[in-house]
Amino acid sequence: LSSGINAEYGEDLGQSLREGLGTLGSMSVKGFDRAKQFSQEKMGNAVKTEYDLEYIQLAARVEATQTNINKSANAARNFLQPNTAARLEDMFNEKVTAAETSTNANLRDLAGKIPIRRGSAMDSRNTYSQILGSHMKAGGTEIGDNSQIGASLCQLGDAFINLGKMEKEYLKDVYDNFFKPFSNHLQVEWTNINTEKRRLDLARLDLDAAKSKVRGARTPEAMQQNEQKVRESQAAFDRQYEQTKILLTDADRKSAEFTNHLEEFVRSQINFHDNAKKLLEETYANMKK
Repeated sequence: LSSGINAEYGEDLGQSLREGLGTLGSMSVKGFDRAKQFSQEKMGNAVKTEYDLEYIQLAARVEATQTNINKSANAARNFLQPNTAARLEDMFNEKVTAAETSTNANLRDLAGKIPIRRGSAMDSRNTYSQILGSHMKAGGTEIGDNSQIGASLCQLGDAFINLGKMEKEYLKDVYDNFFKPFSNHLQVEWTNINTEKRRLDLARLDLDAAKSKVRGARTPEAMQQNEQKVRESQAAFDRQYEQTKILLTDADRKSAEFTNHLEEFVRSQINFHDNAKKLLEETYANMKK
């Protein structure tokens, strides 16, 4: 494994250990054994159970998929709304809308105190094309459509207003059929996977701590007791390992759906640009008459 993966694994294991201690109590025997095993591993003084290469590669692939989907989703949001202020407003509105249906009563109460906001405003906010078209049409009307420049401004203004309406439809289509499913891809699965991975880390610590006690047993009775603990810990580790691997495999398989979201994005792009090209060509032909 690369040093980056090892460092990341150590951080994950430390997080798992902290959560395990917090759950079981730092003064419990199991919590103490976990902390001791973890510390000895960090110092290189303990034997540890290694995950098989297939599991390591599977976990790394699923995590890389999730990480890069998140990065691409953020870039897609910037693409859909380059204006930072408008983008932040949309993000805030989406959070409020989501909080209104949250299972957390405090979040629902907080959302209820905020003026009504319903998700993204990208389908209601005027586009730059509409703003440009409105200015052109207003200027042409003021000059008078009986002059060539006035008539051309009105004609082109109408074209850009219609282009802006197309942009709204396009943005809403991309948002609903690409950005939302794209950004939500594996979110629920990833939460469950993280939980199960941490449980697996703790089960692995328990197993290795039990094995360490066997090696340090000084009496036959202690040896027998510790060997029984190893068998129990091994069974718990095997169960958790299979459960975690099933979730990772399912998430890896679902990542194929990711391509469908990308195809929807391309489809929306094609439709918008085809319609925009047709509109502008008709406007250009009319202006040349």
